[in-house]
Amino acid sequence: MMIIKDRFIPKEEFMRLLFTKIDGVDTHELSMWLKSQTDDEWVVMPRAFCVMTVTFFEEKAKENSGTFLFYEEVIQELKELKKYL
Repeated sequence: MMIIKDRFIPKEEFMRLLFTKIDGVDTHELSMWLKSQTDDEWVVMPRAFCVMTVTFFEEKAKENSGTFLFYEEVIQELKELKKYL
């Protein structure tokens, strides 16, 4: 099972980001900043992309349900993953 661990980013780092961006922060800048603050462990992606990706894997698992042993476990993992979306 996949475990998502929380990361702690000090308030000062948020303040530094906000004060260096006078006109605001766009999603790309926020994404790159978050990635840099978490040693590349976290990235920001559009939710729709994540939903499409999980749906794709579900469909592929169903298409190949008879060809691999852990079909039920894969489907369960995908259901768990969807809870985070």
